[in-house]
Amino acid sequence: MDFRFTPEQEAFRAEVRAFLDETLTPAFWAHHAAHREPGWSPEFSMAAAARGWLGIAWPKQYGGQGRGTIEQMIYMEEMARAGAPQEHHRRAVQQVGPSIMLFGSEQQKAEYLPGITAARISFAMGLSEPDAGSDLANVQTRAVRDGDEYVITGQKRFTSGAHYSDYLWTVARTDPDAPKHRGISMIIVPLDAPGVTVRPLIDPMGRYHFNEVYLEGVRVPASNRVGEENRGWYVNAATMDFERSGIARIASLRRLLDRVLEAMRAAPAWRCGTPAHHRARAQLAELAVAVETVTLLAYRVGWLQAAGKVPNYEVSMVKNLAAETHQRLINFAVNYHGLAGLFAMQGTDPGSSAGGGGGGDDDGADGGWGPAYVAAIPATIAQGSSEINRNVIATRGLGLPLG
Repeated sequence: MDFRFTPEQEAFRAEVRAFLDETLTPAFWAHHAAHREPGWSPEFSMAAAARGWLGIAWPKQYGGQGRGTIEQMIYMEEMARAGAPQEHHRRAVQQVGPSIMLFGSEQQKAEYLPGITAARISFAMGLSEPDAGSDLANVQTRAVRDGDEYVITGQKRFTSGAHYSDYLWTVARTDPDAPKHRGISMIIVPLDAPGVTVRPLIDPMGRYHFNEVYLEGVRVPASNRVGEENRGWYVNAATMDFERSGIARIASLRRLLDRVLEAMRAAPAWRCGTPAHHRARAQLAELAVAVETVTLLAYRVGWLQAAGKVPNYEVSMVKNLAAETHQRLINFAVNYHGLAGLFAMQGTDPGSSAGGGGGGDDDGADGGWGPAYVAAIPATIAQGSSEINRNVIATRGLGLPLG
């Protein structure tokens, strides 16, 4: 593959950067901090949608621009670089929409895709449960067919953004007697349907992003099932690949590296000649190499998608290396600053300072590195644990046998 971007692609990157400079002004961030949750701004999502950017590589009939996957990747990279608040549309654009295009009916494509690209509708992911996380095949939420409807009962946990989303992309068991991976279906559940209750889960820093979602006899049309009945495991596998392959996490990683470099440059002069400082420089150089490596691996995923291929183990490689490098960078920053590195200001959004991030990227800020350290802990668990991804790499990438 050629790692260089074309002149047209570089021009598009410049266009996106200009839009971000014009939109993410100090006044915008001040209003966002006063009136919006970190990372969530329907106004910003609609501004990007007005440019046709929420589905750059999507077909035009669904509100997209019909451009290439590389352009979509460039857009996502620049949004993450700027810390843009994308939580209103991110899951719908990055995960749900592509899955509907692959597995959905024509009715579902017409109903949901234009709304996603216009930022009119948003999705939360109804996947994890109290007893089903990385082992998602252990899902216990039941969907029982009753005529032209499913009656859904169960509980979802760690459901990001459910309190401001319109729909739940829900994994439910439709055949309790089938093997674990073969009795699951994917169903779209309106979050305002009778029987749906959303309760907050407060994170260790006192912030509200996660939820528990209780489904008590929720009735949805059978036409809300995406793909074949009892084949939802395969729909979700594709959905997770779309999530793990996002270039956005790589751009956020580069922002984090820049913040760590800024912190080192600000070190007092007396410290710069010490053996400890020289060791830290060598460690940071190694981390910079890791960031560059995972960036190139992520570009390769984009290239594979642009070539019409469906990367699988490749996205697991990107996810694992990015998550583990993220943790190593945060650990480096905390250790470099000593006890002061653990400082955490209650209620501070870790992505809200230095350069107008405001996207909630947990990359260290005025509130100290403490919030970033706490937020980095689940990086190797969320979106598929490192152990699960290593199994994918071993079996599908290296051809090793199971067990």
